[in-house]
Amino acid sequence: MKDQAAMRLFFWADRAFWLIWLGFPVLIWVAVRGVLTAPEQLAVLAPDQAACLAGLPLVVNFSPVGRAVFWSGFAIEFAIFAILLLLAHRVIHRCAMGEVFVLPMIGSLRLIGTLIALFPLLDLAITNLSMLVYVAMGDIPVFEPNFALDVTVIGMGLLMVVMAAAMRMAVRLHQDAELTI
Repeated sequence: MKDQAAMRLFFWADRAFWLIWLGFPVLIWVAVRGVLTAPEQLAVLAPDQAACLAGLPLVVNFSPVGRAVFWSGFAIEFAIFAILLLLAHRVIHRCAMGEVFVLPMIGSLRLIGTLIALFPLLDLAITNLSMLVYVAMGDIPVFEPNFALDVTVIGMGLLMVVMAAAMRMAVRLHQDAELTI
């Protein structure tokens, strides 16, 4: 028996994801615009500190190689975010169709958990490698490595992977029980 209230919720969540997809290019545009207009925004916020602001490393002042590295990292991180949105939309869509405990949905959950768990490591690698390139190109004066891992995000991703494995086991046990009856 299907819970009608839950089915309606998933139905509307599935429809809402199309609004998220329509807003995704706007999100990218806002982020790019924020990076490109940072000098003007900072100057408006602190006009009396123009000398201090002039010393900040801004992407618009980077060398061509530094800008390419920055925008490549930016694109990789937004691509991963888009993949996570796609997988989440697939899970919501399957739930809206009543396909809750099916192996493809559980596989999507496992993949979401894996990407979430690995994202802080990838972000840390991108940040540190970018900083090395920026120093080599003269865009920033000194390399200051970052070793701060977001352990909470890693833990949540691993929790999703474990929950997906438990769901997969439950589905298989249920299928075995149906075969033996």
